[in-house]
Amino acid sequence: MTSSESKLAGYFKSYGPTQAKLGKALRSKLRARLPGLFEIVYVYENQNALVISYSPTENGYEGVCSIGLYPDGAKLFFLRGDVLSKAVPGKLLKGSGKTVRHVVLQAASDLDRPEIEALISAALAIAKVQPDAAVEGTLIIKAEEQKQRAARAKKSARPARKRPPA
Repeated sequence: MTSSESKLAGYFKSYGPTQAKLGKALRSKLRARLPGLFEIVYVYENQNALVISYSPTENGYEGVCSIGLYPDGAKLFFLRGDVLSKAVPGKLLKGSGKTVRHVVLQAASDLDRPEIEALISAALAIAKVQPDAAVEGTLIIKAEEQKQRAARAKKSARPARKRPPA
């Protein structure tokens, strides 16, 4: 098991057994559906969320879709959800964000539903991404970078201490 896989396993352990099992199953299905794409892992502590983005680059914000695991459920996010909701008719996509929309997932088998498969296929077409089974996808953990960036932002947001006059 690689260092990145070990870290991801640790993040899954922070959820209850049912949620951890769901998250692992969703990851497995998406890994099989989107071969060759990078898996970029983020941890959003303020939302208690573990997010894995599937991207053709090392940047999660360029991802085709992402799974979000929460203590009480899971969601499949589409980063071009505003465009996607117009391309794939129906009321499956939730959210009113300018770009990100999601589908609530109850089980890993939800990814096998034809309407969700249609969303994934349309998202790939919109992003002009072709999964390639001949290419091995790479797992990238960005959770630690996130924590460091947040700490720097918090530190720079503090007012400077005034020194007493000499």
